[in-house]
Amino acid sequence: MQTNTLNKDAYGEYKTAAGTFNTFKNTVAAGTGLLNGKFAVDARLSKITSDGYIDRANSNLKSFFVSAAYYSENTILKANIFSGFEETYQAWNGVPSVRLNNDLEGMQRYEDHWLYSPKQTQEMINSDSRTYNLYTYENQVDHYQQDNYQLHFSHKLNRSWNINASVHYTYGRGYYENYKEEEDLADYKLPNIVVGSETIESTDLVNRKWLDNDFYGVTYSIIYNENKSDFILGGGISKYDGNHFGNVIWGQYLGNVKPNREWYRNNGVKKDYNIYAKYNYLVAEKINLFVDLQYRQIEYSIKGIDDDLRDLGQSHDFNFFNPKLGVFYQPTNNQKLYLSFAVANREPNRSTYVDKAPNGKTPQHETLHDWELGYNFSSSNFSFSANYYFMNYKNQLVLTGEINDVGAPIMVNVDKSFRTGIELQAGAKISNNFQWNGNTTFSLNKIYNFTEYVDNWDTWGQEVYELGTTDLAFSPNVVANSQFVFTPAKKFNLAFVSSFVGKQFIDNTSNEDRTLKAYFVNSINADYKFTTNIFEEIRLHLSVNNLFNEKYESNAWVYSYILGGERFKMDGYFPQAGIHFMFGLDFKF
Repeated sequence: MQTNTLNKDAYGEYKTAAGTFNTFKNTVAAGTGLLNGKFAVDARLSKITSDGYIDRANSNLKSFFVSAAYYSENTILKANIFSGFEETYQAWNGVPSVRLNNDLEGMQRYEDHWLYSPKQTQEMINSDSRTYNLYTYENQVDHYQQDNYQLHFSHKLNRSWNINASVHYTYGRGYYENYKEEEDLADYKLPNIVVGSETIESTDLVNRKWLDNDFYGVTYSIIYNENKSDFILGGGISKYDGNHFGNVIWGQYLGNVKPNREWYRNNGVKKDYNIYAKYNYLVAEKINLFVDLQYRQIEYSIKGIDDDLRDLGQSHDFNFFNPKLGVFYQPTNNQKLYLSFAVANREPNRSTYVDKAPNGKTPQHETLHDWELGYNFSSSNFSFSANYYFMNYKNQLVLTGEINDVGAPIMVNVDKSFRTGIELQAGAKISNNFQWNGNTTFSLNKIYNFTEYVDNWDTWGQEVYELGTTDLAFSPNVVANSQFVFTPAKKFNLAFVSSFVGKQFIDNTSNEDRTLKAYFVNSINADYKFTTNIFEEIRLHLSVNNLFNEKYESNAWVYSYILGGERFKMDGYFPQAGIHFMFGLDFKF
């Protein structure tokens, strides 16, 4: 990753854009250029606001970036400071399928099965079927800020050797604010309230679930380049220290308890150590061999209680060896062939541990064996590439289709699964001012011997269903993109962009009742540049998105349960906006 490159000349930029849903974007950037042949300072300030497509789903984002660098013939020293703030109104519950389909009986079931309160059910019935949002509390927001500090050093020792090192620190903090109706006081470690002969055991309240985390570390690399070989030795050490806690900031009935009362707190610490070596060798004039070896050690611990008062105490250690090797063959100047094999391991994240069923299996790390075979061809007017892959997993961490209480997707292990397919890319220069680029992926994504567990509200247990081989959730078999670019004048571009995403299952059961339908979306982008006596460049750009007003949903979640001997579901779909626009002006001087 590279944050910014050296601009040798002083510059200034102002970018502004406005669009549908009261969307506004503004960015100011400036740089000194290279001062005295050795120093450079760059800065950028940005702000984005929008009312959003979904009801009340407004957003307010701000960020700044400052970089100061020293350059000499063989050395670069650069310091970066950047920060981002966001406050967005929560909309992660999505739109229930019964609301999307105008199913009045189904909407009433949400009240009858205690999924929604009578007030929430009535609000759903009276809402728009595509922009409905469960939340109505004024300050139901996600409020977060992250500050980043980085120092990068690079030095060229001689013609063959380079060294690089970086230190980094990130501080993040923020909260989700939630209005809750009829919450049990005991669930918040609050005492019951006695008023005369009456005992109050529940109350409406507002809580904030906080994150407060520090992430810091060091990375390094040593690079050797010679005529026939390249070698890199590198690695890194990092530590993440995250606090999660919750406060009750208001309650209808709190008695003598003061607001901002803390009811849970837990801490997660993750230490990550890795070292790697990469070697690329020119065996013959047209054949390259490469090897990439990585050793990674992770120490992970959680202590404290969660928001449901469960003790989260646990610790996990991982030692991973991740090798990759392959061969490149170039039979002609415009053709390339390659074959590679890699092993990769991934540890569960904090949410996977916290969201597991109380009596469920402890999440395991996943292991991937990946084979890839590819071909590239390029000429002055045409390019083509094809890549076949087979990814075989042990204990793959897959999305279940459910979300947790703060909208994050829940993941579990599946014993055996695979992903296989072919990725195709092509580009053609049709004429001097007209070209086309496209890509598509055809794939199969399967779980062997999948077992589904469904909560039975009648027995307070679970029903088990052995479903055999099923499709992996959120894994369409076909994805395709196309772009036609027309350049009628030297500084004027017009692009017609199309995207197709095939049908996806939103859980791992391959049930047709729990799917995202395929969708095909088209957009137009126009871009025109010109100069004036005052500005080095003025750029006008216009985007017309979802040109044909396609009604589609890009994501969803689902929860299944059994009640009265019958199976039901609670779900949420995320409809995307119809035709919408964004117009912008960029000034560079």
